[in-house]
Amino acid sequence: MTRFVFGPVPSRRLGFSLGVDVIPSKYCSYDCIYCQIGKTTDKEITRKSFFDPHTIIDEVAEKVKRTSRIDHISFSGSGEPTLNADIGFMIREVKKITSIPVSVITNGAMLYEDEVRRDLMAADVVLPSLDAVSEDLFRYVNRPHPALEVEAILNGLRRFRQEYTGKLWLEVMLMKNVNDDKEELKKFKKVIEDLNADKVQINTVVRPPTEEGLESLTREELDRACRFLGKPCEIICNFEKSVREIDEENWSQRVLTILKRRSLTLDDIVKITGVSLHKAKERLKSLENEGFIKSYIFDGKTFYLTP
Repeated sequence: MTRFVFGPVPSRRLGFSLGVDVIPSKYCSYDCIYCQIGKTTDKEITRKSFFDPHTIIDEVAEKVKRTSRIDHISFSGSGEPTLNADIGFMIREVKKITSIPVSVITNGAMLYEDEVRRDLMAADVVLPSLDAVSEDLFRYVNRPHPALEVEAILNGLRRFRQEYTGKLWLEVMLMKNVNDDKEELKKFKKVIEDLNADKVQINTVVRPPTEEGLESLTREELDRACRFLGKPCEIICNFEKSVREIDEENWSQRVLTILKRRSLTLDDIVKITGVSLHKAKERLKSLENEGFIKSYIFDGKTFYLTP
């Protein structure tokens, strides 16, 4: 059983993404109100060498060898990956063993640090998030470490864009009646124009968030925001790829490894594992009865996650 590598999971942005989790659970510089894996337990901005990087690299190499389809190898998971001081070394070493693109999914908060920007230079794609441009809204939505300020984060993003030669895909998470009003969208638009990212991907809350009461934007509202923000904005589409069925012996292990890090719907699990809808339902029911997972409803959909 792998400790640091999970998936591949269906990603709306990266296809079949092999996750590399290099951070202890919920060690992050933010405590976002929409986070799908729960409240941050260690809100930090101190970078550390958490695990033996060679063990992580060996796990990636083994998984790549045994997996037929991986579109991206993505440093992401249970916390903010740039807080791992070894991430630059791991990115470079992974790229030595495979031609699969390496991506980093980050909140972007640490890009004001020269060392963090240098560490990400070898990645093929960096996907930072930006959920607010106003300081008060930034503190409400992201609940950042007290030392972080939105202007320093924006300056870090701008400097990274100037130095980085790979693909920069900015994610903007919009929530109804939170950060979707005209004034905040105008501020987003100015930052987007200055940043000149390769893609700006508009998202909304589609998985159960940490805080109750958050609402998704409708497709019409997302379309309207996307048109206002202009090119290169796009709405992240639903994942459509499918895989061959994996054997029953490894099914539960694979599903549980992913559910520790992100919630999934029944449809997600069918696409990840390739089993029929009926088989997936029966196996999930068994795992829930045994207490390995729990289910809950958000926005009319049933999601599964480990307790």
